[in-house]
Amino acid sequence: MAVFLKIFKNKWITPPQETTEDYSDRVVIVTGATSGMGPEAVYKFAKLGAAKVIIAARDLKKAESTKNELAKRLGRDEQLEVWKLDMMSYDSVCAFAELAHSLEHLDIAILNAGTRRSSYHAGEQGWEEDLQVNTLSTVLLGVLLLPKLKQSKQHTGKAPILEFVNSGLHQSAVVPPEVRQQSNILEHYNKRENFKEGSQYKFSKVFLMYATNKLASYISSADVIITSICPGVVRSDLGRDHYFPGVYVLAALLVFLFMKSPSQGANAILSGTTQGEAVHGRFWKDDRIMPVPVAVAGSEMKELGSRIWGEIIESLEKDVPAFTQRLDVALHSK
Repeated sequence: MAVFLKIFKNKWITPPQETTEDYSDRVVIVTGATSGMGPEAVYKFAKLGAAKVIIAARDLKKAESTKNELAKRLGRDEQLEVWKLDMMSYDSVCAFAELAHSLEHLDIAILNAGTRRSSYHAGEQGWEEDLQVNTLSTVLLGVLLLPKLKQSKQHTGKAPILEFVNSGLHQSAVVPPEVRQQSNILEHYNKRENFKEGSQYKFSKVFLMYATNKLASYISSADVIITSICPGVVRSDLGRDHYFPGVYVLAALLVFLFMKSPSQGANAILSGTTQGEAVHGRFWKDDRIMPVPVAVAGSEMKELGSRIWGEIIESLEKDVPAFTQRLDVALHSK
């Protein structure tokens, strides 16, 4: 009951505050920009003066429709661009990042694309979809964008921002001791027989958190601010394949009572970009920096995080051409 009361409070009493930050002359990328809070984040960045906001999406037709709808609300469309990005394809992620490097500057990257499957689905790389999209491809994209973000500080004088949209559910994703004893933890969760609808998503998000924290430990906050945020429970189509007979009336009631609007969720995305170096390597939720949870805190969990990071890197080195060199550039370029 306490959990529901907290969610209710975070929607109706203390929702994420709207920012008044001036984004003039800054270029912003938003992935997952055609549904849920993605379009609202694009709208708010553009409304607050961003020079360019890139709508990154798998479905270009839907992305163009999103762009047109937002242009009507803004009364202009010159700030908005649509770029193709399929997080189930490493080739698409690499092509997207290469295009980003052609920009004069890139100041803010919001890695918001995510999925939450109700049943096991594997992609062309052989990875279960939650792990592929929420963990592996998101880490890959973050690494590939880092050199461009680093270069861009000289344009505005402000530290560029790499923001990962995570989930508060990662805080309860503790890898059991028996799984930690296995040779490869990611491979364990990638097996069909180990897929559990109720937990796969949160494990994909805690693995992302381990990777985000590791990246932040390598990169100075003076060069790029790397942070994770959680918008809370937001109305979206993230769980679009979670349906059963009779769900619609109940779902409508739950959405009204507990789920934040996409606009409220977008407020959390934007507020995470206004906190400066204080949020580097930290988790921003409910308009505050959250304490480090049990799933991430302590020497044992840090050791586990380093192991997961190593498994992510090993997987990407196997499947992404020249990833080792790209990672080296991301971590050591000026």
